[in-house]
Amino acid sequence: MKKTITLLSIAFSIIASAQTNVADFESFMLTANSAYSNTNSIGFQTAGTYFEHKYDTSFSFWSGGFAYTNIKDSATAGFSNLYGVKALNGYNSSNMFAVGQQRSLIKTISPTNAIDGFYITNTTYAYKSMLLGDAFAKKFGGTSGNDPDFFKVTIRAYHAGVMKNDSVEFYLADFRFSNNALDYIVDNWQWVNTSSLGVVDSIRFYLYSSDNGAFGMNTPAFFAVDNVTTSQQVGLNEVAYLNNLSIYPNPFENKFTIKNTDNLKLSYEIFSINGKLINADVISELQNEINLSDLEEGIYFIKLRLNGKSSVKKIVKY
Repeated sequence: MKKTITLLSIAFSIIASAQTNVADFESFMLTANSAYSNTNSIGFQTAGTYFEHKYDTSFSFWSGGFAYTNIKDSATAGFSNLYGVKALNGYNSSNMFAVGQQRSLIKTISPTNAIDGFYITNTTYAYKSMLLGDAFAKKFGGTSGNDPDFFKVTIRAYHAGVMKNDSVEFYLADFRFSNNALDYIVDNWQWVNTSSLGVVDSIRFYLYSSDNGAFGMNTPAFFAVDNVTTSQQVGLNEVAYLNNLSIYPNPFENKFTIKNTDNLKLSYEIFSINGKLINADVISELQNEINLSDLEEGIYFIKLRLNGKSSVKKIVKY
């Protein structure tokens, strides 16, 4: 999967997780084969997160935001199936999940929360439309299969009411490969790592497609999420030791060193710019040399952990 994170202003941020919550929607009660609907446009809250929900009373339909659902329909194409997902069930075969629309919003309950990530997949409606085409949208790839079509979501973060520069992108479908055998439409649950966005008030989902017309995007503007994970962030004074650890040289060519002044046992994880775990280990010596000569040049992140607290730093390989 192609996951691109736009990082315009990430500095050496300190992130220490004191508590993690997972919004899996399983605590909500619904009759069988139904979905959340509130005619007063009141959203729903669970596990430290609030999900926006909008309802148009003039035309009596769910018009925006999220709706949690237990509808299982991976076969029916078209607008009549707004809530089914191609994966059939929620993540890990769970009963409940949430479906979102263009510009859907998730808010954090605490002003010091970070949204670490969530699972995402295509709705059956969007999947079938891209796979086969319909009265409004084209079949992805076109008749020849060579059209460079795509359907992606960009997650943008807000803090103190201001949109942050950082964003996370995930492709729900990608037909831009020169080799058509690599083209795909997501049909299962995929993890999206948004921890790089740091502390947020909210995140908003923006959908983009290569298939557009006079009235905007032709591809159905729907997606599904599950297991939205948030963590409570603690103050910098609680991670003072981690903040004082030295990592040098940075940028580095093939190797860098972690200077562990107090000779404490700590662990580290190294992630690529798209959130993929590359390397992990436990260290306790005063100086530890990490060899990353097999990696391509670029930006990476190292997460250092000590006594349940963590610090994330950006490292650059040239």
